[in-house]
Amino acid sequence: MPLGSKGVSSSIEASSQMSASAVMIRVAIVDDHPVISEGLSRILSAEIDIELTGVAANVAEALALVERQRPHVVLMDYLLPDGDGVEATKKILKRWPETKILLLTGSDVPDVHILAFAAGCVGFLAKNRPWGEVVGAVRAASRGQSVMRADELTDLLSQLRHTSDDRGKWLTTREIDVLRLLAVGRTTPDIAADLFVSAHTVRNHISSILSKLGAHSKLEAVAVASRDGVISLDRVRHEGEIATDRTTAAKFHRPRSLRSA
Repeated sequence: MPLGSKGVSSSIEASSQMSASAVMIRVAIVDDHPVISEGLSRILSAEIDIELTGVAANVAEALALVERQRPHVVLMDYLLPDGDGVEATKKILKRWPETKILLLTGSDVPDVHILAFAAGCVGFLAKNRPWGEVVGAVRAASRGQSVMRADELTDLLSQLRHTSDDRGKWLTTREIDVLRLLAVGRTTPDIAADLFVSAHTVRNHISSILSKLGAHSKLEAVAVASRDGVISLDRVRHEGEIATDRTTAAKFHRPRSLRSA
């Protein structure tokens, strides 16, 4: 049964391959439709690195479930009997800010993505996507990666443009470097290696970036920086492709003595 369409982000595809030694990811489901919640439960329970902590059918149950089980990732439906997933997300993140929340979208509510984004969701999953994408999305979210297709990000940025301000001017050159790397999907260890600094230093930069931009997540920070003209997504993605090509080329053009080392 589908949760979707064929389009899938590279971050989800890349994260779908996990080893048996991975840390267990605790996941909660919030959805009042039994067909959806039962289908998600079956898919997630079949994975050796994912532990299903429970299912909630409304906002009140969701808050109680998160308080009791402290899941790493919450799959949150938007329309719920006693409220909506955006308000539930705000309440959860206010009390447990380390929680990663993925909004399950399938409603016709205008601007639902921007509402979820502003609330602190790390990404979105359309209910018409294939069930199999959920597993990769959960793993990506648990690592702090954003889960969003390119067209969703483009739509989100277009909605944000009218609220631009000058917060980006307070960023340092190094923080902008970190933002550019986040924009092309680099993880904290990746960025540390790229910039020749420790992962601890990168985390400090990210914390400072979030504070200066008033963002709740790395995804939101990238979107705000792009909206305010601090970085250009098209440019950083192009530069990232060039860097990847150069790295690949270097591997195949090293001197014979180095290849065998």
